Amino acid sequence: MTPDQIALAQLEVAKLQAWITAVAIFLGPLAGVLFTFWFQSRKDKAAEKHRLFLTLMGERKGLVISLQMAHALNTIDVVFSDNSTIVALWHKYYALLSQPPGEARVHTWLELLAAMAADLRYSKLKQTDLDKFYIPQGHVDQLDFQREVQAEWLRVLKNTERFIVEPKKEP
Repeated sequence: MTPDQIALAQLEVAKLQAWITAVAIFLGPLAGVLFTFWFQSRKDKAAEKHRLFLTLMGERKGLVISLQMAHALNTIDVVFSDNSTIVALWHKYYALLSQPPGEARVHTWLELLAAMAADLRYSKLKQTDLDKFYIPQGHVDQLDFQREVQAEWLRVLKNTERFIVEPKKEP
């Protein structure tokens, strides 16, 4: 090989190295950004699953279904869309909600919570843990009192034709 050919070969190698370097300079940060977006998306989905599960666990045996609980139930299809078992159990539980409370509803609810716990890798969470709950007696008493007051007001309003309001006389 002549010195001119060696020089031309070295020039070609240098050109190739320059192109490889340029592509690496462009693709390296792009790959980093894409990886960051992918990782953040996975992290956000996992956080949303945890938030939903904790909401359901926190209000699992509430005296009334709160707006937060209803919202959480209505998002199961989206948040756990990647887990067909959870979605199927949610649909089964949803169908049971239109029927009078019974054993099937309770069992399906526990199965749904257990499936979510498994999906979130809460492996030490047992079904007995899922079924336990705490409601302070004061909350029960307050709810009973509110129901009684509402029932009494309803009875009075239904049986009263009109209210006569007279101004209070000054002493």
